[in-house]
Amino acid sequence: DDPPWLPLGPDHRSNSVGVKRFPKGYLAYAGAGPNSRSNQLIVALSDNGRLAGGSPWEVPWGEVLGDISMRTLNQFYNGYGEKGPSQGRLHREGSSEAVANDYPLLDYITECHVVEDERMEETHHA
Repeated sequence: DDPPWLPLGPDHRSNSVGVKRFPKGYLAYAGAGPNSRSNQLIVALSDNGRLAGGSPWEVPWGEVLGDISMRTLNQFYNGYGEKGPSQGRLHREGSSEAVANDYPLLDYITECHVVEDERMEETHHA
């Protein structure tokens, strides 16, 4: 993990130069402790949210880019808050009919696209 994202805990949500850990649109794998990441994602729906990089296993690996993508992100339903389906249930059941019945407003990501960033190309070839 990237040392600027450490140490643990919500009191350390910015690095030594004050950069917030998870601006709106950042993506990371969800985890419940060391070596616990799998296929569940954190999508930061607002800047520096409560579950936003306070632990070393919550290192961002992607970012939602562009106005259209941000407008889509703004449409995600967040009304369940902490009363939504648990991470454990989603791990066990995925997008089961029971989850859909219990949480009819739950949003799903059905596809995404990798966008090549010319700035990254310049960095790698310099």
